[in-house]
Amino acid sequence: MFLIFLLITVLLMSYVSIAWTCLNTSFLSFNLAAKIAPACLTLLLLAAFIIPHQVHNDVSYALQACGHILLGILFLYFITVMAAMALQLLFKLAGHPIKTPLGIFVMIIAFILIARGAYNAFKQPAVVNITVTTDVPGTDGIKIVQVSDTHFGATVTPARAAKLAKQVNELEPDFIFFTGDIFEYAGQYAPLFVENVKNMKAKLGKYGVPGNHEYYSGVNANMDLYRAAGIIPLQNKTAHVGEINIVGVNDISASGIKPHYFEQIIRNGTVFNNNYNILLSHTPLYLEEAANNKIGLMLSGHTHNGQIWPFKYLTALKFPNINGLYVKDKTNLYVSSGTFYWGPPFRLGTFNELTVITLKEEEK
Repeated sequence: MFLIFLLITVLLMSYVSIAWTCLNTSFLSFNLAAKIAPACLTLLLLAAFIIPHQVHNDVSYALQACGHILLGILFLYFITVMAAMALQLLFKLAGHPIKTPLGIFVMIIAFILIARGAYNAFKQPAVVNITVTTDVPGTDGIKIVQVSDTHFGATVTPARAAKLAKQVNELEPDFIFFTGDIFEYAGQYAPLFVENVKNMKAKLGKYGVPGNHEYYSGVNANMDLYRAAGIIPLQNKTAHVGEINIVGVNDISASGIKPHYFEQIIRNGTVFNNNYNILLSHTPLYLEEAANNKIGLMLSGHTHNGQIWPFKYLTALKFPNINGLYVKDKTNLYVSSGTFYWGPPFRLGTFNELTVITLKEEEK
């Protein structure tokens, strides 16, 4: 259903973009080639999304990457065209129609947006430091690195994974927590991604939970990749490390976890209530339920902070806690913008981040 919706959307966006550009650029015409181009582009994107899931080689990998890039370029060009159409309508309603063809100006603005979006996406993650207070003795100074939504695959390459491993190790974390959507149809490059994640070192261990994309490509196979990379998967389970309880839940949306079951998973894992309770949940929902069950720190991702403007505002309609630090009673929720990005390698109004959380014991 999602693929059908995506293809219809692509067909409409490409038709509007191409038709408007041809009709608003003096040296172009809306000829037969322009009229069939939207269908050709839609078929190309269909192939880019289907073939790599069936065939795993360098050609299918490159096809998938091209599909993601084209989808991003199309969207950024489309929103530029829509802005120009709105401007034309406003001036027409005001009685001063714009007579100058705007096509060339839209191309220039779209190129700037595309270049900026690609620059933001291909930058190494910015390190975001936050401090969270704790009242549990023995937890002062514990350093946590959160890795989320790397989507290792067609456009986030093994080379980028290797750079990330070096960046993480320079932070010298006690824990590394992986909050889902780590592997994205890694295909024949899965061993390279696994090796790079395996090279990430944490003094007290690496733990993770599945995100929705781990379910799309086979959660059991992806949890095997977690284990091979040295990540201990916490699927509705808890690990006890010193004075820390690490509670992990499966992705709320993909596995259909309701609030009462969410609370039950937490309660089952926090029987040692003198410990500091950390919750790993890919989707940033149920903060109130976490606060009701003595969670000190909840770590999530999934939203990408909208990734490309104006999706930030649409995403916020579903996820009020979309990015950054939120506090409910004594519970801190941090929602990562994503260590990298999903699909199209573009970010506008958002950035890649690597979150460092330091626990600080309250002064008594």
